[in-house]
Amino acid sequence: MTYWGYHLVFTLPLLGWLWYWHRHRLRPGPVASWLAVLAIVVLFTTPWDNYAAALGIWGFGEGVSLFYPFADLAGQTQLLGHIPIEEYSFFVIEATLVCLVTFFFLPKQPRPRKSRRPRA
Repeated sequence: MTYWGYHLVFTLPLLGWLWYWHRHRLRPGPVASWLAVLAIVVLFTTPWDNYAAALGIWGFGEGVSLFYPFADLAGQTQLLGHIPIEEYSFFVIEATLVCLVTFFFLPKQPRPRKSRRPRA
């Protein structure tokens, strides 16, 4: 199975279902928090994951990935160029799943009511 195949079978259907389920709760505040979480996850996981792959702690098989986005830097540093694009997608998908699952445990906020004008 390719790495994208894994996402198509296991992670993306769950992500789509959770996104649909919580679509009414996606307001600017939660979306800003989600984007902050994504930035932290990608910025902090990228060097460690690349470093582990560069050391051979784990790797990605031949022909299972589309491309390595920073492959031209792999010879210069151990912190970039050693993981495929699907791994970066995994960071984003998993962090988004965690944020959406968190909505299950947050109290539901009532929708703001539109103000009615008093009748004369």
